[in-house]
Amino acid sequence: MDYRDTARSAPLQWGSASARQREDRRWTPLDLVWILLLTALSAVLTFTDLGNRSAPQTFWMPDKAGDHFTVDFGTSRQVDRLNLYEGPGAKGKTKVEWSKDGQVWEPYAEVEHKTNRVFTWKSEDKSVEARFMRFTTVQTGYRLYEAAFYTKGIESNPIPVVHIENGADNSAESLGSGFEAFDEQEQAPYRPDYRNGMYFDEIYHGRTAYEFIELMEPYENTHPPLGKIVLAIGVKMFDMTPYGWRFMAGVVGTLMVPIFYAVARGMFMRTRYAFLATLLLVLEGFHFVHSRSANVDITGVTFTIVMFYAMHRYGETRWRDGGYRRSFGWLALSGLFFGAAAAVKWNYLYGGAGLAILLAFALVRRWREGRMAGDFDTARRIVLTLMACVILFVAVPATVYTVSYEPFIKATKAEDGYEDLWQYQKNMYHYHEGVKEEHPYGSKWYTWPLMLRPVWYYGGKDLEPGDAQSIAAIGNPLVWWGGLAALLATWWLGWRRRDRIALTLAVAYLSFYVPWMVSPRSVTFLYHYFPMVPLLILSIVWMLRWFEERNSYSGGKIAIGTCVAAAGLFVWFYPVYAGATISREWMNVMIRWLPSWGF
Repeated sequence: MDYRDTARSAPLQWGSASARQREDRRWTPLDLVWILLLTALSAVLTFTDLGNRSAPQTFWMPDKAGDHFTVDFGTSRQVDRLNLYEGPGAKGKTKVEWSKDGQVWEPYAEVEHKTNRVFTWKSEDKSVEARFMRFTTVQTGYRLYEAAFYTKGIESNPIPVVHIENGADNSAESLGSGFEAFDEQEQAPYRPDYRNGMYFDEIYHGRTAYEFIELMEPYENTHPPLGKIVLAIGVKMFDMTPYGWRFMAGVVGTLMVPIFYAVARGMFMRTRYAFLATLLLVLEGFHFVHSRSANVDITGVTFTIVMFYAMHRYGETRWRDGGYRRSFGWLALSGLFFGAAAAVKWNYLYGGAGLAILLAFALVRRWREGRMAGDFDTARRIVLTLMACVILFVAVPATVYTVSYEPFIKATKAEDGYEDLWQYQKNMYHYHEGVKEEHPYGSKWYTWPLMLRPVWYYGGKDLEPGDAQSIAAIGNPLVWWGGLAALLATWWLGWRRRDRIALTLAVAYLSFYVPWMVSPRSVTFLYHYFPMVPLLILSIVWMLRWFEERNSYSGGKIAIGTCVAAAGLFVWFYPVYAGATISREWMNVMIRWLPSWGF
């Protein structure tokens, strides 16, 4: 099927009295077909093997040191491994001992519970012959959701537990008992991986989403709450399971596809350009990886796409024939999503400067148009517009931002309220300013466009010799490297042609990127570049249109070649996007293109 439509559109130009051809943004049936197919493709890729739909839900939370319980296998068994699944709190210590007769006890493991292991499985490997295993609390502050013992060679099922005896002196204030730590053995895996536990920043964002629901003291408070509120919807629907805490990231990542199609369709006014842009998004590694992880970035980037597109459309809306009133709808949409993006992460606030610059350009164009048409009411309209912007870009975002703190305030144990909102912001600022510790996968802003140091989100353990399993925040090389070249070319050619799409892309890119050059935070990561990735894709499409305008035949071949290359690279890097198990040799030789790619 030919993906091209028959409409033609010349580039829009700055300062001209009108576009060379009338804008035609009306969708055709083909648009609906493509948007459904691309969205379905993205959904299938995202939700396939996203994570287990079940996980331990009950737990033992001891209240004092010395609380203990004893596990009885009924007969002596060969014990080679202990797997533990921890929950919120995740601090304290547990002593695990073994015995053949229940009288003489020997140490098996001393488990230190840590915050970076919440909702993950921890393995302790030690081989003993034992009938009894005793768990004793050394230091409180943790929740033990499930434990399981294994014998090597019988890896599919835990060693059956015949009886559990709780200590007679256990605190009555403890939550649960030893029974809750062994009542969901079918959920215990011999080999933990991303399918049955959290990884990377999921231990902060996914965990905090759960804490909002359970009205527990939120652990993560270094970012505003809205992103975690979105993740909490999935937890409510599917419980605190890997599928549940990742579900809404998958939903938002999938919704980004039709949103991006609408943006590209509205900018370029051609079905084929919208198709090209959206297909490149579906084949983009960063989008794919973050759609499959309980992170807040996928939500924030989606909001930034909407806010900049709405401002672009405002600039394209002329004030004649009722356009002045209609233009406020685009301003309102831009302001609303600006506030929503800021309520996800502060770095999306940087885009506010870009919105202001685009607004200024738009108002200058309206002033020139009014002066040329002899419309003496233009000055009054500009003043009214600026007054409205105080509401739409200050009051509305501030309201969205403030209201997003409702779940946080309800969950916190301190008697805080909205009057403490400013203190929360100061605490966040001081946290990010104070991040000085080196991170093995940190990278400087000037390395991001070249994708020199992807972030290794997950590395599989306990694999067969010679195997490798990784999930890395790495983009599609065609989009990143080809997009960088297209971006620079778009800036140059767009400036010469006074193209307003190129203007929007340049202003949006620089407004997100330049602030990182002077940011007080010293440890930064490649995922901070994520808001720029959709702009790279649109730059590629802009250049494909430029080639096609000069030679439709060769331009069409370049577009097809671009899609084929992007698809091939997506398949090539799919193992490190999706966490597939492959040979270590293939990983090192064929996928690790640069020495700095550490996964």
